[in-house]
Amino acid sequence: MQPEALAALGADPGLCGSCRHAKGNLTRRGTAYLRCLRAEWDDRLVRYPRLPVLECPGFEPVPSEGRG
Repeated sequence: MQPEALAALGADPGLCGSCRHAKGNLTRRGTAYLRCLRAEWDDRLVRYPRLPVLECPGFEPVPSEGRG
């Protein structure tokens, strides 16, 4: 997730802050919102989750670099 969008959210994103499916967007007017990309194909999820997300059946952590 883009750090500037995360900072502008104004709320703790919870699990979405470290999920590979979360996309933070920052508009030209400075409004920030978080969108779940997995919700496009997973009907259990909502496209724009209410923050903070504490539980999510689709949560997948962002893979850490340099492992292996």
